[in-house]
Parts: sequence; C-alpha cells; structure tokens
Amino acid sequence: MKCAELSSMLTQSNDCVETDSGVRFTTHCLYPSSDPVEVFVAKNSSSFRVTDGGGAWRAAQSIGKAHDNMFEKACRRHSVTYRGGIIFAETDASEWVRAAVLAVANASMMAARHALETQERVSKSLNSMIYESLARVVPKHYIARDFEYKGRSGHVWPIDFAVTQNEVMLIKSVSQNGNSINSNYATFGDIGEAPKLSKLSVFDGELKADSAALLRQVASLVPLRALDGTVGKGL
Repeated sequence: MKCAELSSMLTQSNDCVETDSGVRFTTHCLYPSSDPVEVFVAKNSSSFRVTDGGGAWRAAQSIGKAHDNMFEKACRRHSVTYRGGIIFAETDASEWVRAAVLAVANASMMAARHALETQERVSKSLNSMIYESLARVVPKHYIARDFEYKGRSGHVWPIDFAVTQNEVMLIKSVSQNGNSINSNYATFGDIGEAPKLSKLSVFDGELKADSAALLRQVASLVPLRALDGTVGKGL
C-alpha cells in the first residue's frame, strides 16, 4: 500500500458539513457516550473562530450537573477558552486553524470526561453513605453489596445493595443525571413487583419533579436522610 492510497481512504468521508454556525467538522475525539466531538469553524473578515458548539456542556449535563471548573481545567490544558457553555479558540492565521480544531476538540472531550469522573466520585460517596445508614439498622451480614437480580425479561441487573433480612429489599443510588435515572427506571421496571420484595431508589440532594415522578412508577423514592427509618420499618 502506498501513502497516497491510504490518505485517500482516510479522507473519503462526510466529516465536513456547512451549517449556519460555520463549517462543522466531525473529529476522532469521543465523548464518554462514544459520540464524536464536533467542532465549528467560522471565518470573519480578519480571523477564524473554532468552537465545540456547546458539545462538552451538553455531554456534562447528560451525565450530571455541569460546573465551570470542569471546563476551565481542560481549557487551560489545551490553551483554549471557555465562556457561556462554549469552548473556543480564535486565530488570525489560516495555518493555525488545524491546531485550533485539535485543541478545541481535545479540550471538549477532556471536559466531558471530567464531568463523568466527578459523577462517579459522587456516586461512590453516596453509596458509602447508604451503606453506613443501612448498617445502623441492619446487621451487616444481611447487607449484600453489588447484588444481582434477574428481571422479568431474563436480564440480570446490578443492584448497589440488597437487604436480605425477612424480605428482599433492593436498593440503588440515584442522582439527577440521565444515566442514573435511566438505570434505576430500567432496572426496577424490569424487576417489577413480587411478594416480599421492596425496591428503593435512594438520593441525596435534589431531583427534578419529572425525574422523581418517573422513578416513583417503579420504586419507592427515598431521601438518604430517611433511609435508616424506612428500612427499619420494613424489617
């Protein structure tokens, strides 16, 4: 194979599309969802502006709550700017546009990954607090961590905790982000109702009204501060 042949293969795609926001270029960088990072390049009379179109902000919002510090660290690392939910870079020289595209794409990807890592830390912290709350009212040998339970579809679902004293009480932590809400809804919806089976979605902080209403269709929604009392009454 010759270099020209390989180059032709790699460039035969629809990665570049003209839009009202500028030329949209699909990069090889990936958000945690595996969606590709897209950047937009616009030209005015004297300069070029490259942005991520708010992609990192939307990715962070889908994972949890976006915070400015998630973006600022990534932007400092790649020498670009963050403002109003947009990561961007500007240059007067056409030969620097490629570098600006790479910098913005990598910063956008990094910011979204920071959001995921932050959410994972929050989930681990909430799970630790859930265990401490359970241990106050349930003997530890009745508390199972990383439990598995088969749903009506035959799928085996991961459960954060199960209390197996007298009846089976399945407990999952939940927070205000799409992945967590969907996980709880899909898991408990498929498990359904059964004798001597309780399903709890435990949260700390706030949940949106529509998220809370959705979860209540498939499980009991319990704030962390009330968990030990709720579990104690069910034993």
